[in-house]
Amino acid sequence: MKALFLIILPLLVTPALAWEGQDAEKGTNIMISSRSSAEPGNEIVYYDYNKEEYRTAEVTSVFGFGKSIQIELYDIDTGKNRTFEMEQ
Repeated sequence: MKALFLIILPLLVTPALAWEGQDAEKGTNIMISSRSSAEPGNEIVYYDYNKEEYRTAEVTSVFGFGKSIQIELYDIDTGKNRTFEMEQ
């Protein structure tokens, strides 16, 4: 029973953790508050370390490439499209 708990616990905790990545064009670090919300059509809040502020964006597409995931989004605050390379 204890072994089963140790196997299931990381699966329950992982979606609540922050997700680190980089802006593919600018190379700046970003953080998405939760992996589970990064699905096409969803609005997400991310932290832009370069601007030192939180921003809101709508996810337009998500692609998996090897050890990373590429997220394309529309930044609602700036009106620009951005692409993030996220660690998997």
